[in-house]
Amino acid sequence: MYHAGQLRAIGVSNYTLGHLQELLAHCRVPPAVLQVECHPELPQRELWDFCQQHGIHLQAYASLGCGQLLGRAEVGRVAERQGRTPAQVLLRWALHQGVGVIPKSVNPTRLAENAQLWGWDLSLEDMAELGAMDCSRHYCWDPSGVT
Repeated sequence: MYHAGQLRAIGVSNYTLGHLQELLAHCRVPPAVLQVECHPELPQRELWDFCQQHGIHLQAYASLGCGQLLGRAEVGRVAERQGRTPAQVLLRWALHQGVGVIPKSVNPTRLAENAQLWGWDLSLEDMAELGAMDCSRHYCWDPSGVT
């Protein structure tokens, strides 16, 4: 369908580095995007670097750690310094690194807040504080057991 012009791009979801390497070794059309859980506790740095090297856009879901990261002290400190909400800080953290985000909310106020991610940036201190949260924790599911 891609070669017939019926699809402009192909994407995959929940692939690990090993899954992606195997796919690229055998596919005729590499994916344009990889959608994975990504947040300061699970930055997926090695996977992100691989995607950059192969022209695959990394897109994050569960950027708020299924809501669990909103109450983390580190996120709260950064939000206070920036004059932003914890959700905005977490979404901006991903965007700052070139990772796309898919924020979801049915609350109109939160939808408006989620759209206010431009025109400001996190400092090096902010990024270091959020970066120290990395503990490889999945809040959704861990696809590494899929072979």
